[in-house]
Amino acid sequence: MNNKTNAIIYQLALRTFTPEGTLRAAATLLPHIASLGVDILYVCPFFAEEEDTDRITWSERQKKSETNNPKNPYKIADYFNVDPEFGTNEDLKIFVRKAHENSLLVMFDLVYLHCGKSAVFIKEHPDFVIRNEDGTVWIADRWPFARLNYQNAELRKYLLQNMQTLLDEFECDGFRCDVGDSVPLDFWRDSFAKLKERHADLVTLNEGINPEYIQEVFDMGYKYDWNRLMIDIFANDTPAYELKNTYEKEKMQYGENIVNLIRTIDTHDVASDAGLSRNEIIMTSKGVEAALVITNTYDGVSFLWNGYELCDDAENNMFSNRFYGKRSAMNWSKAFTEDGIRRAGFIKEIHRLHHACDAIVNGRIHWVGNSSPKEVVSYVKASDKQQLLIVVNTKNACVNATLNADISNAKTIMQSGLADDSLLNKTLSFKPYGYLIAELG
Repeated sequence: MNNKTNAIIYQLALRTFTPEGTLRAAATLLPHIASLGVDILYVCPFFAEEEDTDRITWSERQKKSETNNPKNPYKIADYFNVDPEFGTNEDLKIFVRKAHENSLLVMFDLVYLHCGKSAVFIKEHPDFVIRNEDGTVWIADRWPFARLNYQNAELRKYLLQNMQTLLDEFECDGFRCDVGDSVPLDFWRDSFAKLKERHADLVTLNEGINPEYIQEVFDMGYKYDWNRLMIDIFANDTPAYELKNTYEKEKMQYGENIVNLIRTIDTHDVASDAGLSRNEIIMTSKGVEAALVITNTYDGVSFLWNGYELCDDAENNMFSNRFYGKRSAMNWSKAFTEDGIRRAGFIKEIHRLHHACDAIVNGRIHWVGNSSPKEVVSYVKASDKQQLLIVVNTKNACVNATLNADISNAKTIMQSGLADDSLLNKTLSFKPYGYLIAELG
């Protein structure tokens, strides 16, 4: 992939994606994912998890889930073998092969900051994890797991070998690196350089916000506060102009690397914490679509959590599976509702524009003032070849907005909830969560 920052990422969690929660079941739906126009499939952890019944070493999110599941997908026991809950190593190879047949790249989730305190390698290599002075395994505070010891050169070799195996034997295309900022930068730098000798197109995503990690090593990185801000704007009372204020801060912090930041309104963490108050509920389905207009036209990398293509509003708890807790898989029946049918068409069209419009592929944001800055976001995405005007009503109420720009020659490409004569009158009249994408002449 020549332009990774123009890729569209689809995050898939096996436990929530299908009722079965397995690689085999998910593999049957790969054509569905490909039909959405996404490029990269990022799969949440599926390698063997530690089965830990000691609640003291459970994460807070694990406890709050009330599933009583002793297994945490981010507390790995074996980096080389698939957890039986999800299938077998052969199932994983078939899954990746079928993804490639559907023109999807596949990113595996690397959990290299911590592991289970009884991980398979610890007995043979006790110094692979940080220990207390008395020799017991040191347990961190935020995540009460064993912490990997990057002072140990052999551990680094072991993890490099793990990545090489995942690329060579399982044929994945890259890695999403869990809490990557907390793993030494030089480990990522040295490891990726070695891997790229044989896998030049390696795709890397850091779950972290440190600008240095993007500038020096990773293709892409997260921006948690942007995610939270979008929800606060669309579901709460935060004014729309805070998006521009945040953008200006990002430009100062990241410079041109702003285009490498993930733009999303949901992830496995957000969905798990939301419970039944999913974005489809608190933002409404129309509000979600208005927000997705921004995630797909903004400076950054478009990112979609599984289920958004069908207006899924079911509980998506990462600890709920077919063995523990109330089952909380995606509600696939939503695909056949009026909202679900509309959403599928919307997703395919906005993704088509994301790839087809030079302004989105190569352009940068230029903010446009408007007369309703608390409610309306407006900007031009401009490249040398094209200028697109994006205007979004971020609130669940009607609003009029006059733009500080000449829109007399604007040609509508995609819109919802916009009065037909708005462009002629130069004042845009939006219904709740209305939006406009137009090409400027």
